[in-house]
This record gives sequence, C-alpha cells and structure tokens, in this order.
Amino acid sequence: MKLAWFTPFSRSSAIARCSLGIVAELAKIAEVDLCHFEAGQSRESSVPVKRFRTASDVDEQTLSKYDVVVYNFGNHLPFHREIFLLSRRHPGICILHDFVMHHFFAEYYFSELHNPEAYALLIERVYGDDGRAAAEQSLPGGKRMWESDAVARFPLFEEVIRGALGVVTHSEFFRKRVEDVFPGPVRRIPLAYDAEPTAPVLSRRLLNVEENELLIVTIGHVNPNKQVIAVIDALGCLGPIAQRVKYVVLGPCSPEHKRLLEAAIGRMHLEPVVQLLGQVSDETLRSYLSHADVCVNLRYPAFEGASASVIEEMLFGKPVIVTDTGFFAELPDECVLKVRPDRGSELTAALERAITDPGFRERLGKAAEQFARREFRADHYAKEIVDFAWEARTAKPLLGLADQVAIEFNRMGIASDMAIVDNLAQAMRSTFCSMPGSGPSWR
Repeated sequence: MKLAWFTPFSRSSAIARCSLGIVAELAKIAEVDLCHFEAGQSRESSVPVKRFRTASDVDEQTLSKYDVVVYNFGNHLPFHREIFLLSRRHPGICILHDFVMHHFFAEYYFSELHNPEAYALLIERVYGDDGRAAAEQSLPGGKRMWESDAVARFPLFEEVIRGALGVVTHSEFFRKRVEDVFPGPVRRIPLAYDAEPTAPVLSRRLLNVEENELLIVTIGHVNPNKQVIAVIDALGCLGPIAQRVKYVVLGPCSPEHKRLLEAAIGRMHLEPVVQLLGQVSDETLRSYLSHADVCVNLRYPAFEGASASVIEEMLFGKPVIVTDTGFFAELPDECVLKVRPDRGSELTAALERAITDPGFRERLGKAAEQFARREFRADHYAKEIVDFAWEARTAKPLLGLADQVAIEFNRMGIASDMAIVDNLAQAMRSTFCSMPGSGPSWR
C-alpha cells in the first residue's frame, strides 16, 4: 500500500511530532510520503518528504499514485488551512486531533474570507436554528462564541469529515460522536507520542527551583479551559501547605487571560508560589517536566480529541491531576488522579494529597508510565492505519452510492426522519456489509 501523509511539519506543532514517529513505523510496512505545506523551519524525517506551496499545487496526477491520502487535522488555521482545502477536492482518511474545530473555521471565515455571513450559514447548515442563533451572536459587534464554553456545543468537526473515506479518532468519546454523524468507517486508534526523559536537562538551580520545593507544572497553551485559575484558587485554600510549592505554568497565553491569572495570584497572595513563564524553549520545557513532582492537566470543556501533553507527562513517569471528562476520563483510574469539572473542593483535596503523600506520587507516576508505554505506541498506530486504509478503500463505492441516494432524496423532498430512509439504509447495509468478503466490515 502507498500512502500520502499530509501533516503540519513545523517544529512548534505537536501533530508534526506525532506524525514523525508514525510515518517512521509506517515505512516499515508500507510505502509512505510525508507531505506538508510549511515554508519555514521544519523537522527532519527518515521517510521521503514532499513539500507543496498550496493545495492548488497538488494535482490529481500526483494524488492518483497513492492508494489512500491521509489528512491530519487540528484547530490551528495556519497549520491546517491547505490540508483542509486539499481534502475538499480529493477525499481521504481524516485523522481528527481536536474535537472542537470551531476556532479553525471562525478564523477562516472571519480573517481569511472576511465573510461572517458564510460562517453563520455554515453553523446553520450543520446545527440548524440553534446554531444560527448562536452564530449570529458572534457576528461583528457580538460576543464571539469560540471564546466561550458554548463552543463545545458547536464543535464543527462535522464539516472537516464531510465526504471523507474514513475517520480516525484518538478517544472513545470522540469515536461515538463521529459515528452519530458520519456514515462511513470510523476507528479509534490511541494517539502515538514519545518523550525524551533521558535527554539532557537544566538543573533545578538553573530553573530557579529550590531543592526543598515541590514542583508542580502545567504545560501547553494557557487558555481558559485549562483551568489554571482554579488551580491557583485551590492552592490558595491550602494555606501553609502551598508555601512548600513552586507552581510553574509554561506556554503561550493571551495578554487578557494573563491579566486574569495575575489577578488570581494576587488575590490568593501566591506571588512567591506561582510563576507564569509563557513560551519557553524545548530544553526548558523538558527540564521542568523532568524535575516536576506533580503535573496538573485540566480541561473544561474538553476541546481535544486526545492530549499529547498528558501522554508526555505520563511517559515521564509523573503523577498527573486531570479533569474527569473527554479523553482524560478514559485513562485508567490507577494511572491519573481525576477531579470532576467545577468541583473546587475535589481539586483542592487532590492537590493536598499529591503534595503531602510522596508514596502516592511514586505509585501513580509509575503506573502512568507503564500504561503510556503500552498504549501510545507508533508501531501499533502504523499497523492500525494500514488496516483501516484497506477498510476505507473497500467502503468507497458504498459511500458514493449513499451520497447519490442523499442527493436524490433531497431532490424529492424526503426528510431524514422518514421511514424510507431507515428502510433503505438497512437494505444497503445487509446487501453490502453482510456478505463475507464482499463489503466493508464497519457498522
């Protein structure tokens, strides 16, 4: 099998890092070209790399040489714009790294196309009248939906997978959501990620962390859904216990949200305890992870299909406090410490236990590392992708037939809730999916 693997390739992209490990394993069992659009500094790869300037530069003759084209999707427009545009023209397998793709489309329609009305029409087409009403509030002069928790109600991943041959997710909750709206094959494959726990690191002294301080870290883009303010408030409730702690937050943060974080730090009198370091080098990030005693990785609402950061923390053998939602809820209870959303008392208790019980930290970190090394493997991912690619190719004729039937039903005025739709779906399923060796195995 020959695959084209379209991915971001920037050094600042976690998806690029995932892709490198996966394509290296894919190359052992299939032919694969790593394809990307970035013009700046990119990563090095052991497999053939093809760089295109734009989606329009990728012609059908080039794509016809591949059995399947694979597209990696996240919600950052600069990394995924050309990948999305190409996928509209040439269907393939969509790998969804983010559950909420709304930010991608909001920036695309407002900043790229300068067409707010087209954005509202998209939301209406996907989510009906409720979506239209919410979208109108985000039109110029209104409160932008994608900057609030409401965005999780309108994730817009549906638009990414429209017309795809198949969809890959990295969690069960996301797989089920996709299956509700996508008629083709869907597979959950655990995200493949690696860590570098043996690479050189800076000392605690160089990081300005005292040997007797317990180091807690949060990494990644510091958005409101990371719940850093909740962590600050919980530390403030611990009184003298918090004075034993150094809580370091690493990752880019908007000026507006940083002001809110600084206000929370001042309100809780935690200036000596909490540090907001912003964007740091890979070496500094790796050093803080290496020395961390506890990691806090909260999400509410959960926008991701999985979390590379929590996987990396587990691979480092760290005890991690997570929110009991989305992908994080699927991690084994013996590997992470879960707290329910909006339960400040649970977060305070979790932090107190993690700070005061070194034996618990050691047991949790060891179990996390063992699980992560078994579960999040590039070789397993590569084998699943090749198997799924054959399945998606087999399903292609049936998906084409389903599209044609949908067009005819729409022309005839047949609504999706009419009995004829279910009856025909059952007939197609029994005809194409029940005969051994004659059709796809999905559904």
